[in-house]
Amino acid sequence: MGKALRIGIITAYPEEDWHSKQLIDAANRFGEAVVICPEILGARLSSFGVTVLTEVGQLPQVHGFVLARGFGEKGNSDFLVPVYQIMQRTGHILVNGIDPLLTAVDKFETSYRLQQAGVPTPMVVVAQEVGLAYSVLHEWGRVVAKPLYGSLGLGIEYLEDTPDGRARLPELLARFGAVYLQEYVPIPGRDIRAFVVGDRVAASIYRRVPPGAWKTNIALGGEPEPCQLDSTLERMAVTAARTIGLDYSGVDILEGPAGPVVIEVNGNPLWQGLMRATGHNMADVIMAWVVERIRNTTGKGGEDVA
Repeated sequence: MGKALRIGIITAYPEEDWHSKQLIDAANRFGEAVVICPEILGARLSSFGVTVLTEVGQLPQVHGFVLARGFGEKGNSDFLVPVYQIMQRTGHILVNGIDPLLTAVDKFETSYRLQQAGVPTPMVVVAQEVGLAYSVLHEWGRVVAKPLYGSLGLGIEYLEDTPDGRARLPELLARFGAVYLQEYVPIPGRDIRAFVVGDRVAASIYRRVPPGAWKTNIALGGEPEPCQLDSTLERMAVTAARTIGLDYSGVDILEGPAGPVVIEVNGNPLWQGLMRATGHNMADVIMAWVVERIRNTTGKGGEDVA
């Protein structure tokens, strides 16, 4: 195949983060991993154009990058966003790309794109003013209130049209400035996480609600179980991922009384629970997709270093 593939793993936590370590190990199985901490990245703008730099000069010569944990406690995230965009625009393979990641982290933008693409998804209202929030809660009777940006189920609350539920709305608005109100969809004690890589569902699980709770997130105690999707749910998951533009993602599906609906598309999905339930390590599947993208880009099995 020519020279060994060199795959850059961009992560702020190469030692602490289990998922980053899995990706680094997988890159070494497919070729050679080159670990890059995001806080060392810089950029030079001159008459010759723009160049992304590290502390020792230009970016290391690699065939493609995996944006594993692209933002950490060090460095400046506002600067890193255009750095990753520059890398994409100058021809580097970046998995996942920064623009789809920014879309995925924005819950309202994700819901909008899913609705526009015809993917079944619950009704949503975003309110910045408490009167609108009150009226939505009264009309729907119960809602799932979320911050516009976030993950792992953090900051998400179930609210009913009761004095306690109404009292939470001004508190959430004071905290977040705006609140994303999603139609509540009753579920049979579980939801579905479909892990999409490329144009297929690589693995899927049920996430069962732990006793005394209502959230299914594995990080909050949800219990993973193997799940085999039918063709309809597979198409729904893949379409949702492609709509956001992600190379790999975790698509969350609720089995509602009116049919399945997609509630979120996660651009940086965790798979430790999925691996525990299914035995499949998504790091290898992701890396195989990265290699496929490299080969499709170079047309020479990856000999041309990006």
